[in-house]
Amino acid sequence: MGPDERAAEELTRYRLGPREATFRARAAALVTAFGQLAPILLAVVLVERLGWAPGGPFWAVVLVLIALVVVRAGVGYGRLRRKLAALIVTASADDIHVETTSDGYSIARANVARIVEVDGRLGGLRVESLPDARSGVVYEANVPRGGTGYEDVRRLLEEWAPIRRRSRRGPAVRLAIGAVVVAAIFFVPFLLEDFVARSKVVAAALVAGMWLVTRMVLRRR
Repeated sequence: MGPDERAAEELTRYRLGPREATFRARAAALVTAFGQLAPILLAVVLVERLGWAPGGPFWAVVLVLIALVVVRAGVGYGRLRRKLAALIVTASADDIHVETTSDGYSIARANVARIVEVDGRLGGLRVESLPDARSGVVYEANVPRGGTGYEDVRRLLEEWAPIRRRSRRGPAVRLAIGAVVVAAIFFVPFLLEDFVARSKVVAAALVAGMWLVTRMVLRRR
């Protein structure tokens, strides 16, 4: 029997709402854009500091990359906002059902591998299923904090299994990552100028290396 066929009193219903959906989508878009723009900015500063004096084609490529990042962030924001605004979660004693703009699926209580709660305003509950016997796919039911019915869903899930707590990376960690990026942008060029400015091959390798390292650090934020 599907969620729509059960009596209303047997279901615990959750919905995020447009305000929280907008906030989450905006935050995700900004973080994604920063993670993609920071390596580009670092590479530009390094190239300039090494005295390469790039011409018009170089700057055209940089502008195209920046425009691409902005467009992708805007498209991602709109898509995620619509998906979150349409998110509806219904839970019962037997399963949890998720509906979005694109699909709907259920996770049976007997197939739950673990339940995790992430701290912070952008956190929430995550119900992970056991791998599907045939495809090996692991399904996740995400219940963002801040929506209507969140506490009701949480109380119900506590009856299923112990909820594991996981701390979200706080402001101190995000500030530390930002400090690393800023330090790289402003101090690495001086080091390159002192040690490798005479070797264009080594300088080019280090520019590429710093770009990759910066992207790796930001992806792990």
